[in-house]
Amino acid sequence: MAVNNLYPVLDGVAPSWADIIVRCARFADGALFDMEDIAAINTGTALEVGEQRGASGGRVRKRTTGQSSNTASMTLYRDGYQKMLRKMAEVAPVRGNQRIISLVHFDIQVQHTPPGSAEIFEYRVKGCRIAGRDLNGAEGTEADRVEVPLSVIEIADIIDGKEVVLL
Repeated sequence: MAVNNLYPVLDGVAPSWADIIVRCARFADGALFDMEDIAAINTGTALEVGEQRGASGGRVRKRTTGQSSNTASMTLYRDGYQKMLRKMAEVAPVRGNQRIISLVHFDIQVQHTPPGSAEIFEYRVKGCRIAGRDLNGAEGTEADRVEVPLSVIEIADIIDGKEVVLL
């Protein structure tokens, strides 16, 4: 019997959104809180590598180690956004009667564990700050969602307890 490697399986069940756990930790007090009302989390890392060219036709002779650039955003349901605002406001700097939540630093830990599996798929978004918010309500039956872009310092995959990053 031939094995079809085009569609590999992981213990018969692949990680999915249904298995996700998202936690935030605030730097100011280290308190953890679960993000249960989250619709999506998006992350990306790109590495820009420099080149050293030679005098012989401008061919690449060496490359630099490079510099990474990280992006992240979350889509929260409106009630989840309200909960996050309350948590951030507890430790946010104050200006008059305003809590400045955009100055609160926090980390995000994302874990997936498929049912029946011992494997933990994990990554961490480190040094996050809220960089905006878009609330676009529309007529219909869907719950209100808030898009929250993040300013992040680093994104690390966790493999066997070790952080794996692009430089």
